[in-house]
Amino acid sequence: MKAIIEELGQNELRIFRAVYEKGPISRVRLARGLHLTRAAVTILIKRLTQLGLIVEVGKGNSGDRRGRREVLLTVNPEAGVILAVHISLTHINYGLVTLNGRILIHNRQHFPENYEPSEVLSAVTDELKRMLDEHCKDSGRLFGVSVAIPGIIDYKTGTVREQTRVGWQGFNLKNFFEKQLDLNVFVENDVKALTLGEFYFGMGRHSNDMVCLWSKDGIGAGIIHDGRLIRGYSSSAGEIGFNQFILELPINRSILVNGKPRCWGDILSFTNLRASIDRGVDEGWKTSLKKGASIDDFINAYEDNDPLAIFIISTLASVLGMVSCNLIYSYNPQVLVLAGPLFEKIPNLTLEVKKHLDKGLLKTPLTTADLKASVLGEDSILIGCAALHLEYIFKASEQVTIRD
Repeated sequence: MKAIIEELGQNELRIFRAVYEKGPISRVRLARGLHLTRAAVTILIKRLTQLGLIVEVGKGNSGDRRGRREVLLTVNPEAGVILAVHISLTHINYGLVTLNGRILIHNRQHFPENYEPSEVLSAVTDELKRMLDEHCKDSGRLFGVSVAIPGIIDYKTGTVREQTRVGWQGFNLKNFFEKQLDLNVFVENDVKALTLGEFYFGMGRHSNDMVCLWSKDGIGAGIIHDGRLIRGYSSSAGEIGFNQFILELPINRSILVNGKPRCWGDILSFTNLRASIDRGVDEGWKTSLKKGASIDDFINAYEDNDPLAIFIISTLASVLGMVSCNLIYSYNPQVLVLAGPLFEKIPNLTLEVKKHLDKGLLKTPLTTADLKASVLGEDSILIGCAALHLEYIFKASEQVTIRD
């Protein structure tokens, strides 16, 4: 598959990218948006279809005065697959993902803190090889490997410059997977990979300027500007979890914050959320929650209108609202996507964050930003890995500017 992509001409790559980003789309819109003749588009699409990269998926609205409906094109999900690997702080998700972001098969492996990266990843690559043998017998359909991991990435070498997990900093992920699988490998920060997934397959689709705010073990942000992922000069754009700020007095006195205000990521982490539950129990709150409660216990308590859970969510939403305001003021996105388990399982959390945005002082950027919760689910970063691989391929092509 890599060889096929490398053989594409510039206009073929432009069309493939436009169909990938804007599809389903008609030949007429492609010709108009890419400033090509209809005849040229027809010829180029014929070759892309023969290569199995795009397919016709139905008909849209009438395209001319005679009322003929335009044939719509989309990327062929069967054209190829990507090996996706998401390395989190406690486990590794891995599997096969199609070009349209559909997960064919995946698995999860937990690992203890004292294991070396090579030990953990050797077991994962053995499983990936088994998956390929069973579900992708045609090696020509393989695009390669995309690896997502927390931390700041050195893109030239495929290593992690800074990582919160002991033992992973400086480990060359790119070299490891290339030697084990003999495939093209791309390595990316996990939140940036998630952001690409939202841009291509999720709530940021069809928007050229978006920010994705991720909250779980901490927080991070991914930024898309003018259709491009912003990585920053030292690859650390979006590392907002390390920002420090002074909290409003009511929040500073709440059980969400123990002692002096800290980084955003510390306050909004699941570790601190569980600690807040313990502090609430110690303070004598009326609650069904016990000390040491899990996040799932907390979510269930909130759904049952537990007073402590409601208070914590309300305070959490205020802090998330502050963070969201700062992101909108800084990057002025068309869409702000809120991603993570709490947004997925507690729809009201997004509404509570929206209430805080409504109180902002500079109204124009806040009212024009569309606040949405992610719909990609718990495997969203694996889905983002598929988008990551194509994003590297598209770097060589002209920016798509087709408007909806």
